[in-house]
Amino acid sequence: MDEWKNVAEITTAIATVCAVAVAISTIIAKRRDDRRANRLARINRQLSEFYGKLSILYEAGMSDWLSFVYQHGNDLPQLDKHFRRFFPYAVKEGEPTTKFNPPPPTAEQLAAYRKWLRTLFMKTNERILEVIYSNVDLVVGRKMPKVFVTFASHVASLRLLLLALDEEERVVANNGESALLNNWQQYVSLMNEHPGGRIGFYLNAAFEVLKEEQEKLLSTDEEPLTEIQIAERVRISVNAEAQKWRDLEHKARAAVGQHYDKDKDPGIEDEV
Repeated sequence: MDEWKNVAEITTAIATVCAVAVAISTIIAKRRDDRRANRLARINRQLSEFYGKLSILYEAGMSDWLSFVYQHGNDLPQLDKHFRRFFPYAVKEGEPTTKFNPPPPTAEQLAAYRKWLRTLFMKTNERILEVIYSNVDLVVGRKMPKVFVTFASHVASLRLLLLALDEEERVVANNGESALLNNWQQYVSLMNEHPGGRIGFYLNAAFEVLKEEQEKLLSTDEEPLTEIQIAERVRISVNAEAQKWRDLEHKARAAVGQHYDKDKDPGIEDEV
């Protein structure tokens, strides 16, 4: 009888251990599934409410800008449309502007710039900022990307530029003279840095990396990436794209005899 009792106790103990193991396994699996579901839900929001909207707005704004430069710019037609400039580069000492840069915009071209800035460019810029400000919690990684900070500073400077331009136009309308309206260098001096193509590189990279992660979570059992891992993949992609495009622009401008100091181009960043 004692032997049977011992067997029963052992069997009960084994059953208890197995039950506990199953329970622990179930809890671990539940937590893993919850983590995947939470990551997928966040990625869905990042794509639909943030990076997707920003990508569309940025592409629309870039299309407007390229159309404007094509119609009103002076840069060489041999250059790819993505490389054409409206405002010349800063000229180095001893360099003639027209040899290394597009000729400066005329008074008529600056008037066209003011019109496009008010009716198209600033409206798109403000919509982009609105999406950023309303969804900062959806930014990939731990830090606000430098391209967003630079862009916000640039748009703020454009607001001040427009106020100054409005005042100067009122002066001219009242038969006064303006030192700003027809001076492109004054425009440039009032503008803070624009992130240039970097913001497009960043948005495209973030969207692509998030879409890839979304597809992985929907189609496989692989572990989801952390936000930091996603941010690092985005950074690597942005830097590679920026390097590629600035090398292309350097070659394109060199081919037509224009100066382009690619080593001073702020296209590569340690953080995005």
